Amino acid sequence: MPIASTTDPKEKNEIFVEIITSTTAGALLGYGVTIFLISNPIGWGTAIVLAVGSVTVSYGLGKSVRYLYGTHGKEIDLVEGTGIDRICQ
Repeated sequence: MPIASTTDPKEKNEIFVEIITSTTAGALLGYGVTIFLISNPIGWGTAIVLAVGSVTVSYGLGKSVRYLYGTHGKEIDLVEGTGIDRICQ
């Protein structure tokens, strides 16, 4: 939705990079929290703290990579290259 609602190709690419990074980080960290929950039912409180931390890390990582892409990778058009621009109209 955010990609479809903006017209600036640079911003579309920044949004795409942020979404892919934060989603990937969240999935990997969520997998780690799940493994911790399965292996150790006594540490569920710790798992909740880890889950909240993983949300924070994935959000921050997405924003950081978006910033890095905006400053160093803006010549690479990922949205057009992957076909997202045709899907998100």
